Amino acid sequence: MRGRCGGCLRITYGEKLLEKPPKNGVPELKTALRNYLLRSRALKVSENQIVIGAGAEYLYGVIAELLGTDKIYGTESPAYSQIARVYAAKGAKVRLLKIGENGILSGELAATDANVLHVTPYRSYPTLATATATKKAEYLRFARERNGYVVEDDYLSEFSPYMKPAETLFGAASEADGEGRVIYVNTFSKTLSPALRVGYMLLPPALAQAYEKKLGFYSSPVPAPEQYVLAELLSDGSFERHLNRLRRKLKNN
Repeated sequence: MRGRCGGCLRITYGEKLLEKPPKNGVPELKTALRNYLLRSRALKVSENQIVIGAGAEYLYGVIAELLGTDKIYGTESPAYSQIARVYAAKGAKVRLLKIGENGILSGELAATDANVLHVTPYRSYPTLATATATKKAEYLRFARERNGYVVEDDYLSEFSPYMKPAETLFGAASEADGEGRVIYVNTFSKTLSPALRVGYMLLPPALAQAYEKKLGFYSSPVPAPEQYVLAELLSDGSFERHLNRLRRKLKNN
């Protein structure tokens, strides 16, 4: 994947490469992410709704601190085991909800006492279940009725075979009420490298304000050079060309 050379980065950013990055991420990366998400997923967010973190697991912990450990977190079962482990490690109660081919079973949703759902709508691991439009609407209704939230883990969505990926829960919730009850999480571990511990989350406006008041003191866990490199890859089109090559390769295999 082509991007700017190290020398070009030094010319562009100079001493910024050696400075401590701003708490929620460098502005260049947040702007590049905002523009990329608008192009690729039709998501309209401002920079202050974006939080940069050191991978998905780090962000799960931040979410637990933001929403509170008094909440009860419902996760897909079976699912990526670290999700439930992180919430439990933060002191929150976790409910494992059985998943079918279209997402968490409706009976499980109706019976649980959870008020936060953590779901992977595109390709849940390890079942590869994909949520239908009806199931996504059910998740959003759950959040409204429980006065809770949905954590949308958009794992592997970049590898969708369709030119236009399915609508995100985050986007649907934002359009429905202008505020939203969805937190969107994604990383670059599958699209670039698992060694690149960089993830990001999108917060609805009210939660973005709450995050700043409650957790805005946290230092950025991602080194500045990595953030600037990602900003360049997203801004100059290198990342999207890379994804297109991967999609063609997967389609032909």
